[in-house]
Amino acid sequence: MSFQLICVLVVLMVANQLIGTGYGSWKEGFSWPLFCRGVKKICLLFVGYGAIALTVHLAADHIPKIEYLNGILLEPIAKYFTKVCSSLKQLLNESTKTATSAVTVEPAEPSVHQDNTPVE
Repeated sequence: MSFQLICVLVVLMVANQLIGTGYGSWKEGFSWPLFCRGVKKICLLFVGYGAIALTVHLAADHIPKIEYLNGILLEPIAKYFTKVCSSLKQLLNESTKTATSAVTVEPAEPSVHQDNTPVE
């Protein structure tokens, strides 16, 4: 089960990385250091969580109660799920307007003055 959760987490992180990179490139310009940090984070989390899950999977027959590590592993995965999902939600709810495309239009003044007197 941990392998499946790790795979789903990696898919969410990759989606977050792609959307964030695309949005950041469009809004502020592409940043290689920021992109590399995101890719490094994805790789490290995948390798770290994957190593623990693989160890539990392979050692389950030889070490009693090692499957409890899967339960311990679920909490950080769940916390990171919520962090990535909230980041994706924030990116998807972000306005697409930029400062250069915002044009202020002043209302035109009417050329004829209209009197608002009630009709009897």
